[in-house]
This record gives sequence, C-alpha cells and structure tokens, in this order.
Amino acid sequence: MTIRKTIINTVLPVLLAVASLCSCDKAEETYGSNYPCAFAFDTRLHPTSLLTRVMDNPGSFVRVDVRKTQGINRLSISSNNGIDTEDLPITTDRENYRIGNVGAANSIIVGCSVFNGPCAYDSQCPNCIVTGGTSGVSILLSWTRGGQAVTCGKCKRSYELNYDGRPTETGGRPLMRYKIGYNGVEMTVYN
Repeated sequence: MTIRKTIINTVLPVLLAVASLCSCDKAEETYGSNYPCAFAFDTRLHPTSLLTRVMDNPGSFVRVDVRKTQGINRLSISSNNGIDTEDLPITTDRENYRIGNVGAANSIIVGCSVFNGPCAYDSQCPNCIVTGGTSGVSILLSWTRGGQAVTCGKCKRSYELNYDGRPTETGGRPLMRYKIGYNGVEMTVYN
C-alpha cells in the first residue's frame, strides 16, 4: 500500500505537469506567432527613456519602431500622448544582439494596461495584414481615444489597448499580442 501511495504522490503530479505543458489552451492562442518577435531592452542603460517610463505607468503606451543603420539598431519611440518622441541608438553589443525581428514591420506597441499590467502588441492592423495580404506593406496603427486605443487608417477599425487589444466594433480580429516579461530591470517581448 505504501508503494501505491508513493507512486500516486510522486508520479501523478509529474504526469499532470507534463500534460499541462503539452496541452493547447485558449491562453496560448492569444499570442501571435506568424511574425517573429525578439526584443530585449535594459532599462538600467536607458533610465529616462519613454520605453522605461511606460512600464510602471498604467494607461501609458509607446510605439517602438526598430531600424538598423550602419549595423546599429535605432529605436524610434513615440508616446501615446501624441507629443513625446525619442530616437534612441542601441550602442552596446549585448543590446544589439538581443534585438531581432520585431513583429510584422519591425514595430510594436508596448505599455502597461490599466487592468492587466505590462503588454505588447504588433503595430499592424491584424485584419488588414491578413485579408489584404499586405505582409510586406506597413499599415501602422494610429493613436486614438487619448492614446488608450489605436485605429487602422485603411479599415478604420479601433482596438482597445487596456482590454487585450480587442476591437471596439463587433467582428474582426484582436491585435496580435506578444508575450512580455519585465522584472524591473529588463524588458523582453517575444513569441
């Protein structure tokens, strides 16, 4: 009887853990995987950056556009207030190495949701990029509703940033989300 209890108490939890890792649930489906996203940002190296400031400010979001110039990544960051922008060269080898492809058009929206904390979305309209086959064409979203939503200039759909990127109108896909990690020092956005 003790062997049976030992098996139940040790083997069963391991099997349940493995099964949960292998299962496909709704949470996994919410994150985009069609466009590679690998972005890391060390807030210690950029303590006054707009990107650093949004992480602890609910309702604050920025768009980060990544472009490579002469082997150095440059971040063009624009705040959801419609006023603040910054051009930030990424100068350390470690940082440059940790910035790969960043979504559909090397552009993501990063911020702190009022309800769910840190979040990251692709800057492209998920409906136009899919239905229009515009994967090579940039249709970036624009800030609306005081920076708490974004709107597509092509299809005119709006998406709520504080509500997991869901469209404000019925029908259509929500924004493509990326996983985000933030430990107070380093932010990573990935899929």
